[in-house]
Amino acid sequence: MFYRNIPCFCFAILVVISSLTCVSGQSRDSLIYILNNGLEKNDTDRFNLLCKVISSPGDDENNKVYCEQAVKLAEKLKLDAAKPYYYLGYSYVDGKNLPAALDNFIKAANYYKKTGNNHRLGATYMAIAETYNKQGNHHNEIYYMGQALKIFENTRDTLSLATEMNNLGYAYYSNEQYDSALFFYSRAQNLFLRIHDSINYAYCIGNMGLVYFKLSEYDLAKKYLLKGIGSLTKNDDERPAIEFNIAYAGILMNEGNISKAHSLATKAFNKADELGIEEYKGAAAWLLAQIYRNSGRYDSAFRYITEYIRTNDTLQSVSNIRKMADLRTAFEVGQKQSEVEILQKSKVFRGIVILGLVVILILAIGLIVVYYMSLKRSKKLMAELDERRVLLEKQSTELKKKNDQIIKTNEELKQLYEITNSQKEEIISSINYAQRIQMAILPPETYITELINENFVFYKPKEIVSGDFYWIKQIDHHIVLVAADCTGHGVPGAFMSMLGIGYLNEIVQNKKEIRANQILNELRKEIKHSLRQTGKKEESREGIEMALCVIDTTTSVLQYSGAFNSLYIISSTSGKPQLTEIKADMMPVGVHFLSDKSFTNHEIKLEIGDTFYIFTDGFIDQAGGNKNTRFGSKNLKKLLLKICDQPMFEQRDILERKFNEWKGDQAQRDDILIIGARI
Repeated sequence: MFYRNIPCFCFAILVVISSLTCVSGQSRDSLIYILNNGLEKNDTDRFNLLCKVISSPGDDENNKVYCEQAVKLAEKLKLDAAKPYYYLGYSYVDGKNLPAALDNFIKAANYYKKTGNNHRLGATYMAIAETYNKQGNHHNEIYYMGQALKIFENTRDTLSLATEMNNLGYAYYSNEQYDSALFFYSRAQNLFLRIHDSINYAYCIGNMGLVYFKLSEYDLAKKYLLKGIGSLTKNDDERPAIEFNIAYAGILMNEGNISKAHSLATKAFNKADELGIEEYKGAAAWLLAQIYRNSGRYDSAFRYITEYIRTNDTLQSVSNIRKMADLRTAFEVGQKQSEVEILQKSKVFRGIVILGLVVILILAIGLIVVYYMSLKRSKKLMAELDERRVLLEKQSTELKKKNDQIIKTNEELKQLYEITNSQKEEIISSINYAQRIQMAILPPETYITELINENFVFYKPKEIVSGDFYWIKQIDHHIVLVAADCTGHGVPGAFMSMLGIGYLNEIVQNKKEIRANQILNELRKEIKHSLRQTGKKEESREGIEMALCVIDTTTSVLQYSGAFNSLYIISSTSGKPQLTEIKADMMPVGVHFLSDKSFTNHEIKLEIGDTFYIFTDGFIDQAGGNKNTRFGSKNLKKLLLKICDQPMFEQRDILERKFNEWKGDQAQRDDILIIGARI
């Protein structure tokens, strides 16, 4: 979808404003002349001149050099380096070095946070989101768009707010989350309408038409597409109208209006070719190929499918042609060399032929002698062969009967296989549906972030459904957070997780006083009652290993109670992070020889910046590494201490990468769950 034009529009406005504000009537060339000839009074004046230069349009590579000089001076003079970092980030975006771009944008954002410059902070968040989009990381893209959206809502900047809502719609569209895309496009449309921005309003309604087209709601798609096309045509905006016309032609083809669909698709193809937009040209070519194929005109269909392949894979086609040419050249050279070698060896070959004929003659004489000798035995052998022939015919008849029986058995086995395969598909379909139910019951990431602003959840089931689950709930000023591991994994574990979530909701909702250990005690009671566990050998031994935290948002006191699963807290003492482990009770939430013993309740006063982690045993127990050993809690502690100062979403990515590196080619042993939160 082309209409992610608004971030570029906003960035252009920022550049123009910065240029007008900073340059103050001086040209970029005159400013560069002052810099290059050392005419500034001191380092502070040089820093200000560098900021003016990088704020004005110019060569990207030179801008990068000036940005780096400004950053070094800001560090030396202890000045605000937000602007150099911001423009240095964009120079890396243009240079396709996206990790470096992200690093500089995040540094700029930190400066803007510190100085309270919310408008520029929002623009920086938009730049970070755009960079993540180029990486294909739509999860982080949506997160930073949401942060920018909050800022623009607070500052009541209607244009920026509408812009970011349109961008969020695009991000959700790219991620195939069409309902969310429609929600944000609708809000952006209303805001653009309110500020009389007819062009961006037309983009929004056209984009909504494309979403409805993806959802196969063709009536609504047609309505919005035609409205967008009409508005853009009035404003002579041909580029976006091309994509809308292609989608509208696709709807007409599905409705059977082939003539009109062909006319629109042909116009779109020609216009895209005229404007040099390969992406739209390829899309129109694909649609025309379908129309011609459905009409039985395969020669025309072949022409347009060839055009589609050319526009989408030009470089690869050129590479293949070059490889074929190289192979042909190598073959022809080899062929010539072979001819030369044959000519050189012709004399030797003639001698070998003569010698071969002599040998063949001797062998022929020998064969005649042998044939004569064998002829005498032929009559005797013929009699024996007749006897064997009769025996073989009898055996052949028996084998034919057995073969018929094997064929019949094979048909029966084939039918049985088809039945078994059908049953297998039904079972897998049911398990997939169970996965959707389980994921719907787990708390969404947005809800967790509403309650705990800085957090991550690393959740990686071993199979389709999981025995590990996480749960969070706010009761008044208490937040209850759980990481749990049910007995087994897959379907049995998933059943236990549903049971655990249901009882947790019921127990916490009815609690007047929230105590971590009392929640575990009551949950154990309900689990034993539901599974009819009395401690007998023949009964089920299912249970749950769990870490449960209760956070008092008014006092920052954390209650913790655990069943086998410990709590790690990392706090900074004199600038150095230290990890404290609060150990769990060594008994499950379920039947146990200590079933009547109450779980221990720990209370810890958290300070600002403290980070705590709760988890199941899947990560620790994973086999891998050079010696194929368990990862172990010791390695996990070292890893958490190493990454604890990173943003929470980056900690999750680091943990996932480390897990995959450690696991290597080994199979995943268990479900994985680690939850991190920072106060």
